[in-house]
Amino acid sequence: MKSRISTNVTAAMVVTASVLLSGCSFYLTDLLHDSPKSANNGFRYLNTDADRLKFAVDPEHSNFNFNEKYYIQNENINPDDAMVGKQIDITAPIQILDSIPGSVSTLKNNVAVMSVDTYESGYENYDNILWDKFLNYLKTNNIGIEKIDSLNNTLSTGWFSVDVNFNRITPKMLADNDDLEEYRVKYDVAIKSVPEKHIVQMAAALTNFKVYHQGDRIYADPDSFVQSRYSSLFLNDFISSLHGGSAATGDSGVTVAHTGYITASLGRDKNGQYAWVINADYETVWNRFIKMLPACGFEVLLNEKTRGIVDVDYDEPSDSFFTSNGIDNYVIEDDKYRFQVGIENGKTVITIFNNLKQPLSDDLFLKMYSGFARSIELEFNK
Repeated sequence: MKSRISTNVTAAMVVTASVLLSGCSFYLTDLLHDSPKSANNGFRYLNTDADRLKFAVDPEHSNFNFNEKYYIQNENINPDDAMVGKQIDITAPIQILDSIPGSVSTLKNNVAVMSVDTYESGYENYDNILWDKFLNYLKTNNIGIEKIDSLNNTLSTGWFSVDVNFNRITPKMLADNDDLEEYRVKYDVAIKSVPEKHIVQMAAALTNFKVYHQGDRIYADPDSFVQSRYSSLFLNDFISSLHGGSAATGDSGVTVAHTGYITASLGRDKNGQYAWVINADYETVWNRFIKMLPACGFEVLLNEKTRGIVDVDYDEPSDSFFTSNGIDNYVIEDDKYRFQVGIENGKTVITIFNNLKQPLSDDLFLKMYSGFARSIELEFNK
């Protein structure tokens, strides 16, 4: 699925999305149902007797030209064979929001894709801006990350629960409402820049989908309609989160400006080793990194800016250091380490090596990542 997203993101061009919207009429006295799969006034039409009226035509207009393209099923065919009522999925399609300045959106092989014209948006490094805001969206909504590569701006979410309208569902809500259907979903997301076309594209694809009622699974694997719908709902939910009333908003009210906040995300260096990916230039990262290390328990033994090498001796700070800063323990042992700082794909990357100058194991790096990344963000944004 990840490769499919990358392919779709690279191939997708700025297009005008043409979406067929289905309309429904309902009596003003009827209340809208919570579920988009339910008819506005229920399914009482199934109990209505059909009136058979004689078809009368003015003699002057007795000749008709029939078009087989709109052929109506023969009434003699057994009506029991036709789907009616709740057998029919009457859910309306979802249109992807184009509320970010310079953006147009479309569906490509059930993947929701938003393309932003960077000339019209007026911002450079727009892919990094969207990436930072998307990570913040996941954090705000308590959506876990299963896999992430911040160097290439791709990730896979963990499972999270929503209702049929994509509102968040908590265990307490399920406990309090026996009739609530739980939709468990996972996604692949990619944000790519196409510099030669001055376009940044964001793609979201539904990768896993399960529906539960009172703990029992009630829905099979999603069809194309469900994949398209819930990919679009996810992308729309993120786009909607950008709406705000702060000073850093465009005419549309969508927050798009870069806040300048420096983040440290998980990624890999050119050798495939786990690394911290910093959304700031090399000069800024180097100067601040050298200053932050002593405050985080690292004695700087050697620093060579031209080679991007920092040798340190680590002496774990007290528990109060981690507690007062609200960060996780680094979990590494007191020992000598080397940080390698470099530039890759326009981003600053920091890799860590042990005292034998070997890359830290993936397992140990992942344990260290959370606390150290938070330290970088705290120190860099003072």
